[in-house]
This record gives sequence, structure tokens and C-alpha cells, in this order.
Amino acid sequence: MNNDQARPLSISSFPNPFDGNPYLGLLYSHLEAAGVRYVRSGHFGQEWLREQRGKIDFLHFHWVGGLYEKPDGTVSLARLAVFVLKIWLARALGYQVIWTAHNLYPHNRKRDWKARLARLLFVNSVNIVFVNFPRAVDDMRRVFHRQNGVFVVPHGNYRPVYPQIPTAAAARAALGLSPDAFIYLLFGGISPYKGAHDAIEAVRKVEGRDALLVVLGQCPSQEYAERLRSLAGDDPRVQLRIGALDIPDDEVLLWMAASNAIVTPYSDIYTSGTLHLTATFGKPMIVPRLGVFQDMADQPFVFSYDPADGARQLPQRMRDAADADPARVAAAAARFADAHEWSDIAREAAEVLARGRRAAR
Repeated sequence: MNNDQARPLSISSFPNPFDGNPYLGLLYSHLEAAGVRYVRSGHFGQEWLREQRGKIDFLHFHWVGGLYEKPDGTVSLARLAVFVLKIWLARALGYQVIWTAHNLYPHNRKRDWKARLARLLFVNSVNIVFVNFPRAVDDMRRVFHRQNGVFVVPHGNYRPVYPQIPTAAAARAALGLSPDAFIYLLFGGISPYKGAHDAIEAVRKVEGRDALLVVLGQCPSQEYAERLRSLAGDDPRVQLRIGALDIPDDEVLLWMAASNAIVTPYSDIYTSGTLHLTATFGKPMIVPRLGVFQDMADQPFVFSYDPADGARQLPQRMRDAADADPARVAAAAARFADAHEWSDIAREAAEVLARGRRAAR
């Protein structure tokens, strides 16, 4: 065995782990426990690639749109050409390049021929594609004609981030919430495709004076924030807790614990960290049958609906979640979280990487 083969596997990511999204930190810390050393990346350019040659095996990309888009979110063909050429330079220098398909196309972007060209070139330039769920393997073949080197590496649960979850009563007391309200929580980055406007309309169709929708998260668009405020008006069934900043983990903990159900009426969704957050907290989740949710009809904690009939079905499924047995929901969510432990996921991913390095020699 030569020295290169004896060296532990190493990986860098674009982006590096950052505050506000625990996913990357969970993935790479567990990969390190599985024997894959993490090395913080620098600027993805010729100088850094040549400096790190032979020291890093894998370059792992996640959300790449910003690397070839203009400030307005449209694709720059010049930037795209430079980006793809750097991918091929990295491969020529001996790196293997990975992409995790968090979505088919970037959210909140125009999907014209240039956007499709960008994805086709990128997806077929990398060595390995990781997808989070089995159906996505077929999507890579059908949408991007990617036949080989596609591996299912699921998203993991959030138990390491929230190891101790308070009772709903304690969380509500800390937040000053009514102990009797049935709280639907819409949490995360608040953008139009996440459907907070649809949730506001839907909660008004849910019978019972105790239904409460809380919209919580960072809303970067002032225009959309004003739209939501106008829709909510002074309706006591709607609380908007939106602003310019991410919600810190300790506050997420309280709101997730205090809520009765998570509502995600997205118009565009593929993978979902919120799915695993919901499972971690043992809550029911109301979702459109899109992306990862297309194959989850047998999960008792997932209440799915046809997005083409969302105006009618979304409030019905919100009622169904309110009527469900909380113990049955929590047990099903716990089983799903059990099946998505990071240690298992990292071990499987490390095996894929080890095979990839052997095949490259």
C-alpha cells in the first residue's frame, strides 16, 4: 500500500459548515467519526486547488447556484463556463467532486434554458451525486440524464442538536402561549415558495376557535413580509413572528416543543430538513406530495395533500392532523428518526467515498 492509499480519506465542502444550518456540521462531524477527515475549504480557484492537491480527496458541493449566477439570480453564462472549467481542473488535479442534490433547481430562481443548461453541465461534470431519498436516483436519470455514480445518502435527524426537549407545557409557559390553543407552526426561511400565504388562508377554514398559526423565521423580502401582514390583518388565529434574522437554536427548541403540528405548504420542495426536524420533535406534519414527500403516504406522522387541490385539501389535512392520536404520531415520528441516525448515514457515506478513492487509483 502506498502512502496516498494509507492516508485517511479527507473531504472539503462548499460551503463550509455555518451557523443557522446544523446540517453541514452534523454531516461532517459524523463523517470524521467514521474516519473521513474534514478540511475547511478556501476559495474555489486555481491557487487553492493547486495548494491542496494530494491533501484532500473529495470536494463536496451543496448549493451551487450562487457560484454561477448574477446578483439578480439569473445564470451568467460566463460565470457558468468558469465554474465548470474549475470543476474539470479539480478532477484533472486528482480531486473527486461530489454534489448533494438538495433540490433539482435553486429555489426562487427563473427556470429558463440557461438554468437547465447550468444544471445539466454541473450534474454531469461531478464524479458522485448524493441524493437523500430513493426516488431521486430516478430523477437524476430522468431530468439530468445522469446514469451512474448516484448514491442514496439520507438526511439525518436533529437529535444531536436538541438532545433534551422540554414538555409542550413548559415551552408554552416560556413563550407566553395559551396552554389550550392548537398551534400550527410554519418555521424557517419565509419565502413565497414556502406558502405562508396559503397557510394563513387555510387556518381560517379550520373549525374551532383554538386554532393558531404561527409563522416564524427570517423573511428577507420586505414586499412579501408586507403581503403576509396584510393577509393576517388582526386575525387572532395568525401570529407573524418574522424579521431579518435567523431564529437561534434555543428559540427553535421552544417553538418546536410548544407546537402541535408543523405546516409546510410549499409550492416547490425536494428534500426537506424540516421533515427531520419534525420527526425529531415527534410532531405531525402537513405537506404537499412533492419531492421527498411523494413516497411518504405510509408514515402516520405525515399528512400529505395534492398541491393541485391545495386550497381545499390543505385545511382538511390540517384538521386531520389535529384529530390524530398524538401518541401514534409521536411513535411513528420516533421510528422515522431512529431510521435516520447520523452515525449510520455517515458510515454508509464513508463506504461510498472509500470505494470512490479505490476506483480512482
